Amino acid sequence: MNVLTILIDSLNRHCIGPYGNREISTPNLDRLAARSAVFDMHFAGSLPCMPARRELMTGRKEFFWRGWGALEPFDRPIAREARRLGAKTAIVTDHYHYWENGAHGYLEHFDGVRMVRGHECDMWDTEPVDDASLPDWARAVVRWRGDMGRRYYGNVKGYNSEEDFHSPRTFTEAADWLEKNRGHGKFFLWAECFDVHEPFYVPEPYRSMYSGGIKGDYTVWPPYQGGYHGHDPAFWERATEDEVRYIRSQYCGKVTMTDKWLGRLLDVMDRHGLWETTAVLLTTDHGHELGEKRRFGKQPPNYDLNSHIPLMVSLPGMAGQKRIGALTTAVDLYPTMLGLLGGDPSCSPHGRSLLPLLDGSAKAHREAVVYGSHACGATVTDGRYTYHSGWDAGKEVYAYSANMLSPSPDAVSGRFIPGVDCPVWRMPAKNLAPIPELLFDRAEDPGQTRDLSSERHGAVGEMRSILKGLMDGEGVPPEQYARLGF
Repeated sequence: MNVLTILIDSLNRHCIGPYGNREISTPNLDRLAARSAVFDMHFAGSLPCMPARRELMTGRKEFFWRGWGALEPFDRPIAREARRLGAKTAIVTDHYHYWENGAHGYLEHFDGVRMVRGHECDMWDTEPVDDASLPDWARAVVRWRGDMGRRYYGNVKGYNSEEDFHSPRTFTEAADWLEKNRGHGKFFLWAECFDVHEPFYVPEPYRSMYSGGIKGDYTVWPPYQGGYHGHDPAFWERATEDEVRYIRSQYCGKVTMTDKWLGRLLDVMDRHGLWETTAVLLTTDHGHELGEKRRFGKQPPNYDLNSHIPLMVSLPGMAGQKRIGALTTAVDLYPTMLGLLGGDPSCSPHGRSLLPLLDGSAKAHREAVVYGSHACGATVTDGRYTYHSGWDAGKEVYAYSANMLSPSPDAVSGRFIPGVDCPVWRMPAKNLAPIPELLFDRAEDPGQTRDLSSERHGAVGEMRSILKGLMDGEGVPPEQYARLGF
């Protein structure tokens, strides 16, 4: 069977039609959902960008062991496994982190790689940027993002039409690859666009589509809150309600633009009857908070806004839409893709294949899922409650990798990772500033607005027991227990 995996970065499930949104136009996501299994309880795993991709491409849980980094020599990346199983493989992407130092190894296993340049801070255009010549939108970005904003403007300053932008170019390239390579006996195509990631810079008609007529000297790339890059607490002291609404409207415009060009890829599927021979998976790495809790981004604590994510899977012969309510998580996609390609799904270190859910032979999948970011806490949900653990920033935390992530005289080597029979480096890492524990009742409070941790001690104890059981099952490093208060 052929496999087409579509990854759209930072895609909020509550902003697209398959999950109930009727205000933002996503006809092509609706079109795919109409012939797919739509997963209603799918969650992120390790956040943000590259940790998520390592989980998706290798089936190995990331955040308890390390953060942002390259593939490991002991990983079995899906592209290499697909080639071993006889598939012609390719990736089409504008996600420039793949070709940055410190995030390498993900592209090299594909037969073909098409890179669309210039998104965000891609090291592409080096022509000097004169602040005096910046258009209003770019000046507003630079106000909060400094040199990051200048780099982005330098990359996109020559964009004159919709076709110049990144999701149009990425999906056009993906459709072209599919058109030209569909004749292979088996193919595996990974089509990935960095949109709808910020900056939320879009051309007309998308710029005005959801703005309600709001105009002003507003940024399309606000700073994150909570210690991540671009952090500036002064944003909320200066931002008006109109500015926050405008930022959201530009995100929504980018969703609709990305959806339109996704349609080019689906058109090739239609034109050549590829639905009969091809499995299609569409998901994201994480969502993106848009000021709902006076935050932008995808940082801890990991509310449903950034962690409860979309997943749709279309299989040959699937008639109509099917809804799946079982708890699933990002690391489960690797064994699923492997099984669809004819491989052994059981070789995934931490993932569980979704194929039994898809063929109806199973109704349940996981009792709980855990997700988070390295050197922070952990978030666990059993579907009813979501519990965010605090962490003790005074306790040691390490990163484990065969790659020396940064020179460290305190790094030691050893066999620290369960199931990995080779030494890796154990390197001291830095805790992020701690956040108190939180408990939310997802049934009573789907917006996660009321912390119940001081009221429902029994539920806290139960969720901590579930978290510890998941940690035990995954063999997490021993210092993580002390950090999380066990």
